[in-house]
Amino acid sequence: MRKLLNKRNVLTLLSIVFFLIAWNRSINLLYGMFALLAATLILGLLLPRRTLRGVTVARTLPSTAFEDEDVDIIVAISNKERTTRSMVEVVDVFPAAGPDQQSPMTFVATLPGRASRSYTYRLSCFKRGEYQIGPLRLRTAYPLGIATAERASNDSITPFLVYPRVFEITGLPLVSGGSTPMSGLEAASKAGGSEEFFGTREYRRGDSLRYIHWPSSARHGELIVKEFEVRAATEATIVLDLHRGEEIGEGKDTTLEYAVKIAASIAQYSLRRGHSVQLAGYGDHEHIVPSARGEAHLGALLEELARVAANGTTPYSAAITRAADLMRDGSTAVLIMTASVLRDREFPLGINLLLAKRLRFLCIVIDDGSFRMPPRSVLSSVGPALLDLRGSAAAGYTIARGDDLPGVFAQ
Repeated sequence: MRKLLNKRNVLTLLSIVFFLIAWNRSINLLYGMFALLAATLILGLLLPRRTLRGVTVARTLPSTAFEDEDVDIIVAISNKERTTRSMVEVVDVFPAAGPDQQSPMTFVATLPGRASRSYTYRLSCFKRGEYQIGPLRLRTAYPLGIATAERASNDSITPFLVYPRVFEITGLPLVSGGSTPMSGLEAASKAGGSEEFFGTREYRRGDSLRYIHWPSSARHGELIVKEFEVRAATEATIVLDLHRGEEIGEGKDTTLEYAVKIAASIAQYSLRRGHSVQLAGYGDHEHIVPSARGEAHLGALLEELARVAANGTTPYSAAITRAADLMRDGSTAVLIMTASVLRDREFPLGINLLLAKRLRFLCIVIDDGSFRMPPRSVLSSVGPALLDLRGSAAAGYTIARGDDLPGVFAQ
């Protein structure tokens, strides 16, 4: 009813009433009232369109951000005409923000001819994902407020990627090989490893002078070199469950969102310690990031993790089997799954395949019952299967909704 009782409809109705009465009674005054109302209505419809003529708007923002990160967005509005424009609203569409911030709006009271103005607003990225920002829309009801004119700037539609939030992990058993004490020269030439100070020993022919420990040499009266412990690096393959129906929860509190945060954090931890990392997930299409090492590789992993969705038809047991073809013998698999997956009769086959390939694996089990309403743990119903899994794994973790994730991996 309120939508029908707006200024434009009321004026239109009054114009029709005055015209019919004037035509029936032949009263000139009523004809004049009709003409006045009709002219007002026509001006109210046309002038807002004229106000927007020559007005352009553009937006500047970064192409990527992290979940929960604040983003500064700069909007510039320009008047290409010589006459001043007044009472113009600029409305944006920012679906990456929280539910109550997705339509940020500003109001420009006056915009002189041939002038430009810019303003900045800040929004927090609510949830990881791939978004289309925009379009920007110009809107005004100036000067009479009878009708509103609106124009969208379609060239202001911008792709925007929100990476998952990453937390710090202080320790994770990923190393597949042992440790070997070596001289500095040998440690430096050991490919794919990381080195830590191990001790000192006497100088031997062929040792590099750069690894001489001068204080010990002065104290003993002979050359002493530093010795390092070389830890072999491993290849870690993170396998995500993207089966349709396995994502439980709403908004940011879903099993998949927890799994993605954990995967991103494990990837960061591993890459910073010299390991190579690859990602495997099977949604409506494959999400495969080949193995590589180094901080630069983290960007590729985060980009893929920002796009994954639980929309596939491959059960997690089958995903493990497919991902096993990507893994080298002796490497490490990182399995992130919901507890309900343990009920799948095919699941032990995937685990046995990993063991047959001499693969170590870490298992992170998410209690999907804690994400339901009302929350109800399902860990007790899969207790025997969970114990068997932990017995085969190099390490096991259980996660419930609301857990302190850094604290879980610090144990």
